[in-house]
Amino acid sequence: MAVILGVPPEDLRRDIADRSTPVSQRYHRGKAASRVKLWHQEMQLAYVGSPLALENTRNNLLDMEDDE
Repeated sequence: MAVILGVPPEDLRRDIADRSTPVSQRYHRGKAASRVKLWHQEMQLAYVGSPLALENTRNNLLDMEDDE
């Protein structure tokens, strides 16, 4: 990612680790959006009966309950 952005990796890591920076906020929003898209796809696969997706969906639901 740092190479694509043209910044030193250490600077990018530091900015991501500091939750008050705009870089960190955009990174974490993007990561959350990707997670939601993946969960949505997994739910669709579970709906049509994919055994692995059913298991993963069950685990995701248990993880969400643990996070509450």
